[in-house]
Amino acid sequence: MSPWGNKPAPLGLIGNPENRRIRDFQDTAERLGWPRPPCLAYRDLLRDPGLLGAWQVEAVRIDSPGENEEVARGLIALGGGPVRADLEHGQIGWLREYHQGFCRVLEWVAASGLRCWNEPGEIAAMFDKQASHRRFVAAGLPRPRVGRELLEQAAGRVFLKPLHGSSASGVCALRWRPGRRELFAPVRIVGGRLFNSLKVSRTTDPGEIERILGELEPQGMICEQWIPKLTLAGGAVDLRVLVIAGEARHRVVRQSRHPMTNLHLGNRRGDESALLAAIGPERLEAALRLAEQAAACFPGSLAAGVDILLDTSHRAVVGEINAFGDLLPGLSHRGETAYEALCRAQSCPV
Repeated sequence: MSPWGNKPAPLGLIGNPENRRIRDFQDTAERLGWPRPPCLAYRDLLRDPGLLGAWQVEAVRIDSPGENEEVARGLIALGGGPVRADLEHGQIGWLREYHQGFCRVLEWVAASGLRCWNEPGEIAAMFDKQASHRRFVAAGLPRPRVGRELLEQAAGRVFLKPLHGSSASGVCALRWRPGRRELFAPVRIVGGRLFNSLKVSRTTDPGEIERILGELEPQGMICEQWIPKLTLAGGAVDLRVLVIAGEARHRVVRQSRHPMTNLHLGNRRGDESALLAAIGPERLEAALRLAEQAAACFPGSLAAGVDILLDTSHRAVVGEINAFGDLLPGLSHRGETAYEALCRAQSCPV
């Protein structure tokens, strides 16, 4: 018998059950006295979308489909790619098809009528860098300039980002002057294939630059102005801000000695007190308000992680937004972990 008797479960999760995101969230819900939320696995949903219609839950939290190769192949096939993509562990490939497949799944969820903490259509838009950019610009928010014309200058620097990538997968920082190009990217080439790497490599070899970009550009990339970041002792910094129910909550200073600040790339959490001393409380507050404004561009979503860039003049600029940007272990705000704050922001009957 269901622990909820004849009633639907208060909350259901869509995700990969073996992933720490799901386990940690379920553990958090139980700690708060909630029933342990059941998880509908992406691998099962891909086999039978009809499971959504029979799922007895009152609300749904959609989590990341990442870190599962079987699910990745299923999404690629659903999005128009090969039925069983020859995709090795860590390989960067079929990004467009993966995104299209994920969007199809999100459409299934939306059509089911289930109430979602983050609207499926907004999750899809958050993972489309052009779509997100257009929303930010329409709202009048400060953003790096975007456009292929940035590459036409005699000298310059840009970020080239896969339109539908995440976690810095395939992101390239390119700078050039006459006769020389330099590219930074967390990638490695093995047997002619491109793979994610936890180390950001630098190359000036023209052939290697062409191989990397030649592999990535057909999958769709956005060309974005490379804004020099504020640098403190220990490297350049930016902010990841988790906005929950319209309020900037948990935040982490990310610090790096190379262009990518993602923490999984060997970077570190910076010292917020040092940042505050450098820019002052008003500038920090402005950065947090900007994160809230960016999240407000997706009004149907309970929460999102917003990356805020701080330039050398301490001006805040919207970098990116991530529908699954709430994995912030060991971080608390007002005595709550990120998952605790998310749960308490929703009324969930026990």
